[in-house]
Amino acid sequence: MKTPDPGAESALHALSVSVGPQSFQVRASAARSAFWQRLQAGAWEPQTFEVFRRFLRPDRSYIDLGAWIGPTVLYGAALSRCVHAVEPDPVAFAELGRNVQANPGLCKKIHLYSFGIGAESGPLRLYAGGLYYAGHSEFGDSMSGVLASPDAAGQPCHEAQGVDMERFLDRHAGDDCNFIKMDIEGGEYAVIPGLWRRLRRWGPPTLCVSFHAPEVARRESLVWACIEELLLCYPRFHAAADTKAVALEELAEAVLDWSDEAPGSPWRKLEAVLGAGLVATSEEW
Repeated sequence: MKTPDPGAESALHALSVSVGPQSFQVRASAARSAFWQRLQAGAWEPQTFEVFRRFLRPDRSYIDLGAWIGPTVLYGAALSRCVHAVEPDPVAFAELGRNVQANPGLCKKIHLYSFGIGAESGPLRLYAGGLYYAGHSEFGDSMSGVLASPDAAGQPCHEAQGVDMERFLDRHAGDDCNFIKMDIEGGEYAVIPGLWRRLRRWGPPTLCVSFHAPEVARRESLVWACIEELLLCYPRFHAAADTKAVALEELAEAVLDWSDEAPGSPWRKLEAVLGAGLVATSEEW
């Protein structure tokens, strides 16, 4: 596993990044500078920032699951009372910490956690590249996940600590959390089904979740398990990509062939909504 090199600090560059009216500082390597430039150009997940602008509140906290190196954390900290940022990848977590510390005005509002959210509390196996592992995958590249690639041999693995969502809210964020962002590279299939209903005593908080398409053999069972759970917990669904209301159950029921990846197929239509981000909420948009 690639681990942070303390000696590499001198190779980091201070950058100022703006997303709309919000600005923050980061300490980026030469390789990461291209990402921050892409973010500032509006080419990285603009729909996620639109969701944040709608649902984050200055008097409420939010949870950022899959905080990575901090783009949504640093942006969200300016819009919320505080951020609970969860990132189990040790390489990404070290970079996240550096970027948070580069913002004295925001860092007091940001709480960092180096564990992951799992189906239960205990050891959590994290795989470099997650579902989409390739030979160049490494920890820190945003793709680490709890689901391994089905065809990869020798996929690097790191044992992190896992905490279940209910316990996390109880201990850290339950008093005033109104929003959860989840982008955990396939971990949603372990965290949501049969478990999200336990969060009813907290509302449950509005959820913006980005789904990651599993292999065909498990696609229908995994996706439907999450959809059924969310239908049980929330009355409204929106596509983060365009804010439009989504008839989630109807969209999923239209998929008769879960292996049909032709452009415009029912599976592709569902995947487009789920992949760009599904907002599950009790609020009006």
